[in-house]
Amino acid sequence: MLKINKLVLVVLAFLTITPILHLSAQQRTYSPLSRFGLGESQNIAYGSNGGMATTGIGIRSSYGINALNIASLTALDSLSFYFDGGVSYFWQSQETGSGNIDNSDMLFDYIAVAFSVSPNVSYTVGFKPVSGTGYKFLTTKSLADGSKAFSEISGNGNLTEAYFGVAVQPIDNFSVGANLSYLFGNLRNISRANYGGSTNALNHGVYNEVRLSTMLYDFGAQYTYKLDDVKSVTLGLTYRPKIGLSGSETDLLARGVQFGDDNNLFDPTRAIDTLRSSNRDFNNNEIEYASSIGVGLSYKVEDKLQLGLDYKTDRWGDAAHFNPSFEYTNTQNYSIGAEFIPNDRSASSYLNRVRYRAGAYYHTNNIAGYLDSKNEWTKSDLYNYGITFGLGLPLKRSKTSINLSVEVGKRNADGHSNDKQSYGKLKASFSLHEFWFRKRQFD
Repeated sequence: MLKINKLVLVVLAFLTITPILHLSAQQRTYSPLSRFGLGESQNIAYGSNGGMATTGIGIRSSYGINALNIASLTALDSLSFYFDGGVSYFWQSQETGSGNIDNSDMLFDYIAVAFSVSPNVSYTVGFKPVSGTGYKFLTTKSLADGSKAFSEISGNGNLTEAYFGVAVQPIDNFSVGANLSYLFGNLRNISRANYGGSTNALNHGVYNEVRLSTMLYDFGAQYTYKLDDVKSVTLGLTYRPKIGLSGSETDLLARGVQFGDDNNLFDPTRAIDTLRSSNRDFNNNEIEYASSIGVGLSYKVEDKLQLGLDYKTDRWGDAAHFNPSFEYTNTQNYSIGAEFIPNDRSASSYLNRVRYRAGAYYHTNNIAGYLDSKNEWTKSDLYNYGITFGLGLPLKRSKTSINLSVEVGKRNADGHSNDKQSYGKLKASFSLHEFWFRKRQFD
């Protein structure tokens, strides 16, 4: 059995090397507001949390990794090894003055492993996206001489987090934990313009790239109060302090013969005239990652029912940035989720062992306002709301499962129709549970 387990680990490692290497290259959003700040936040849910509207601050389960509160790790089986990886397909429809713009993509979401070294100490390691920039808008205008002028703005890039976490249970029913993360990635914003007229006229463009590489940390705690042998209530808390980011910025204004691809302003093999160029490093709190506080409450009937309620606020209004074209505001995130298992030990019906999940959420955006294309200040009162449904499909008689979920939602901004979107996600994840540290006597 030990040899089989080693083979499983080798295969899983091989299958996930490529997705990890390309995690930062994926386009995870097509929102025009992702050009501001650190991009659009990615609310990644592991395993069961996806079908419960990313509810999990107060959730404890031995069936999979819950990345929403590091303290929940102590709920995992102490002699087991856990592997969790997920993918998703998302679609997005953006309302504009001239119609809708539809986009979709297939994405690798995350990978994580967790294990315990004693009944009271557990560890986890993983990779997940944090935020992303992704948009492209083109405007054309016909001129009197028959030529056409055009302008285009586009952006791409992601911030990714590699993390290591540990959780301990110093006394019965109380757990605490901490994550140490390495945040890295690039965010690019490009503007291109051709003013028409002479066919020999040069194209003009602006290229801005921010590169980040810094350490983050966050904390979590959970306390469980047992109502009886099978019923309990858990209170969860999470906290991340405000942290200054380290990195560098390149800003380039140039004109050239031929535009380049999404990562280059102009074709480097053709003539380029640089009008302005600057490179600078920042590490003195010029850009800050917002502090965060979360609280969650759950009610659990063992192997039957789990209900969860979360509230989280990210204090972006207090975070520094050096771009005068927008302002941050604090976010407010509410979610509620439920999981129901008809009969976890049913021998006659597979459907009775399936875990049925549902949830709903309401989130506000972290952009308070921005300068539009007419250089006029536009207030951004953007908010998201949506519902989720999911299934946990057990494999054989173990805690290994395939988790499926669907999410549908809307993004609105009162009075600003250009910010309205509808979107959806189909998510699939594989949660492997193996008795890694115990040699079985019989198969």
